[in-house]
Amino acid sequence: MANYHFDLSVISRGKGRSLTRHANYITGQTLRDDWNQTSYYWHRPDVLYCDVLLPDTAPSEYLDLQFLCSKMELAEKRWDARTGREIKASLPNELPLQENIRIVKEYVQTNFLSRNLCVIAAIHAGENELDPRRNNPHVHMILSTRALGMDGFAEKKDRALDRTANMRPWREQWALVQNEAYERNNLALHVDHESLEVQGIYRTPTRYLQQREWRKQHQMQDNDGHCKTQNWEQDERKHKIRIDR
Repeated sequence: MANYHFDLSVISRGKGRSLTRHANYITGQTLRDDWNQTSYYWHRPDVLYCDVLLPDTAPSEYLDLQFLCSKMELAEKRWDARTGREIKASLPNELPLQENIRIVKEYVQTNFLSRNLCVIAAIHAGENELDPRRNNPHVHMILSTRALGMDGFAEKKDRALDRTANMRPWREQWALVQNEAYERNNLALHVDHESLEVQGIYRTPTRYLQQREWRKQHQMQDNDGHCKTQNWEQDERKHKIRIDR
């Protein structure tokens, strides 16, 4: 069943969020935050695809995830700076991984690389142990707040991106690239970025569940009635962080 989910948020030091820590979380790659001198070691086995996507004019060294994160962090001098934006969006369960990768790349090229922004993207499996037909593949995208050119990140941010009117097309485009993929694969499916009310559909909307919430509701029971969880989920509660002083 086709579904649409798109969530946009700001990565802000003032809100206690580290861009590097979040990049480590979505990619599972060990990273060091050069702003607060902290290293992150969280590993996850459900990453199906991970990539750094750059505008054509960007230097090749920015393809290295650690190098990119360091430059994004150090481009911001304020303790409460907005260091990036994050998009979390669902992907079609009906399509193979290569098609979902194509969706992400086409979306990023149209909306961000064309504005000289860079993107860290990671697709997660979103596996449903109870019913594989209801897997929830999804993508995390971390966007830079500054344009990236031959000389590095721009001195000034593109403040136009803070306006709601300029962000609204991002939601619409996410539906568009998915519908093009459905058509390309001869599937009579369709997603819509508009609310149910705008679409003229009168039913109670379902609530999007984070993976952690879903697992709490669908924990599998062993013969003794004890909940079984995967080791990597248990490790999530012990997210390894080392402070390098």
